[in-house]
Amino acid sequence: MEIRYSLETPCHVLDPALLEAGQTLGAKNRSMLFRIVLPGILPDLYRDTRILLGWAWTYLIVAELIGTSSGITWFITQQARYKNFDNVFAAIMIIGILGLTIDLLLAWFGRRLFPWQKGQ
Repeated sequence: MEIRYSLETPCHVLDPALLEAGQTLGAKNRSMLFRIVLPGILPDLYRDTRILLGWAWTYLIVAELIGTSSGITWFITQQARYKNFDNVFAAIMIIGILGLTIDLLLAWFGRRLFPWQKGQ
């Protein structure tokens, strides 16, 4: 459901003045799509997909915590059971640092992919 809203919202955010300017300058349907609409909505789609990836990362950790017998959350559970809290905190830090690193990499890639998008 979140994916649908993430795809729907940028299409409504596109500035109608851009479309009117394209029509005024004589752009046809295909030209409007590839030169105005897609460059106008792709940065927002990319940003929303990045946010959804964060949600997916959270859901993955929760799902792994609930139903696996291996993996990092299983390691956290086992270490907590034996009161090795330094290992628990280290594993939690690994999860957080990995998620932050992926998000920062995707943000950097987005800035390179959409240089016309200011303030992101």
